[in-house]
Amino acid sequence: MLHRILLACLAVALMAGPATASTFVAMDTAELVAASESVIQGEVVEVYSFWNQGGTAVMTEARVVVNEVVAGQAPAEVVVRTFGGRVGDYVLEAHGFPTFQEGQKVLLFLQRSSDQTLRVTGYRLGEFRLAAGRNGELIAHPTLEQGVKLLRADGTPAPRPEAVSVEILKNQIRAFAAERPAREIAK
Repeated sequence: MLHRILLACLAVALMAGPATASTFVAMDTAELVAASESVIQGEVVEVYSFWNQGGTAVMTEARVVVNEVVAGQAPAEVVVRTFGGRVGDYVLEAHGFPTFQEGQKVLLFLQRSSDQTLRVTGYRLGEFRLAAGRNGELIAHPTLEQGVKLLRADGTPAPRPEAVSVEILKNQIRAFAAERPAREIAK
C-alpha cells in the first residue's frame, strides 16, 4: 500500500514539471521614475557574462552607449549588471531579470545597487526594447516574459505593460521626473 502511495506521489510530481513563473510587484511609469537615478535611451554595444565573486551565480553586464538621457543625468556610456547569463556551457536563466544582446536599442530605467553597480529598476519592468512600428514610429516594447505574474502592493493582479510610442513614454517620464530632484549616475 505504501509503495502505491509513493508511486502515485512520484507520478504527480513528474507530471507537474518545473515551476517557471515568477511574481513581481508591479511598478507604473511614475513609480519607475521615482525609484530611478536616470532613464536613458541607447544601444547595447557589448554583453559579457561571468561568475560572481563567490562562484555561486552567473552575472551579465551590458555596455550601453547612451544616445539620450531622458531623465536624470548619465555619462555617454553605462555598464548595467543583471542576474543570469551564459559562461561556457553553463546557462543560468533568471525569469523576470533583464537580458541583453549586442545591437539592441533600449530604453532603461536605472538605479544603483548596494555594490554600486547599475541595474535596471524594477527588473524587466524598467527595460524596453525599441523598434520601428508599422508607420515607422519608434515603439517601446516591454520585455516582461509571459510567465511572470505582476501583483499590486495589495496582492491583486496588475495589468501587464503594453507597447507604446517612444515619444509618448519619454514625455510621461519627463513629466514625472520634473516632480522630483535629479540624481546623477557617476562614471
